[in-house]
Amino acid sequence: MVKGMWIRFWLLQKRLLKRRSFLLMMCMAPLFAAGVGRLSQGSAGIATVALYLPEGDETAAEISERLLDGDSVLRYLSCGKEDEARALVESGEADAAWIFAEDMEERLGELAERRRVRPVVTVVERRDSVPLTLGREILAAAIYPSYSYAVYEGYVRGALGMEEASEEKLRAVYESVAVEGSLFQMVYPDQTPGETEDYSYVQAPLRGILAIWLTFCGLAGALWFMQDEERGVYGRVPMAKRLTASYGACGVFLADASVVLLLSVKLSGVFTDWKKEVVSCAVFVLCVTAFVNLLRLLCRTPQKLGVTLLPLLAVMLALCSVFLNLQHFRAGKLLLPPWYYLQSVHNVRYLYLMAAYTLVLAALGLLLQRLLNRRAG
Repeated sequence: MVKGMWIRFWLLQKRLLKRRSFLLMMCMAPLFAAGVGRLSQGSAGIATVALYLPEGDETAAEISERLLDGDSVLRYLSCGKEDEARALVESGEADAAWIFAEDMEERLGELAERRRVRPVVTVVERRDSVPLTLGREILAAAIYPSYSYAVYEGYVRGALGMEEASEEKLRAVYESVAVEGSLFQMVYPDQTPGETEDYSYVQAPLRGILAIWLTFCGLAGALWFMQDEERGVYGRVPMAKRLTASYGACGVFLADASVVLLLSVKLSGVFTDWKKEVVSCAVFVLCVTAFVNLLRLLCRTPQKLGVTLLPLLAVMLALCSVFLNLQHFRAGKLLLPPWYYLQSVHNVRYLYLMAAYTLVLAALGLLLQRLLNRRAG
């Protein structure tokens, strides 16, 4: 029996490998993943900010160094003149311009001593948006250390009367008591530290896109089986065993797709560890197999199943937390295999839920197949 199943597997595999459309579908995912991984290493950002920094102001230089140091979700364009920064916004080449005051150090000192409040940075924007709101928070975080030091210096020289203290000494004392580290620690539900996944926002939706791609591979496998069924390829297979044959055909299709999915996740840079990835992917493949076969039995014809592809794609993109995480429509999310897979990567509870959902889908498919057999008989 095992030998017979192995022979059937390789015969189906041989048929698939002769199809150009199948090979093209399998090549799309790793090429896309490799491209996204390459893109994430280049300069990119959710918004472009034009920076004007006055020459000779040490405080402005310190703040700009904090903004430009390391990776950022913003892309910065340095400008030599204030008018140049404004012009970039007006022409649409930049989403915003941050124009630092010529006397920034003096203005922060006045603010720290509560003598006068003058703007330290002029923000010019074409329109408000979520990325630009985040950008203003990043700017405030970069300014705060300079403001903190100005408050400290004003207190030491004014309230403590140590006006003769040198700048170097004040700076050394300030740095010696500075507290390093973070007040927040990010962990996933399985206690995996969030810092272990070091990838950019460009790569973030990739796993969700690949999960939807694998689901569509399963639907393609179901369509392939239905077309073969219409051509009489499975004419000798009893109706009672058609569901098993369909599972086998889709399983071969998805076995290749699962290998490509794991390879694509590895190439894209969002890989976690082999054990977690393989187990989640294996259960996901079983879930998709049961899902597409139930959908096949409900649609009855390849034409009807083909009509469901675009609406199903729209629903999965909206509900499976690929680009957005909608807080509502939980009942709809629970019906979609990609949602379970994306949740299960860092939460084993959803892995068990996906397995249970797979059993429910398989039981419904078996029940529906028996009802259809009775009607046909």
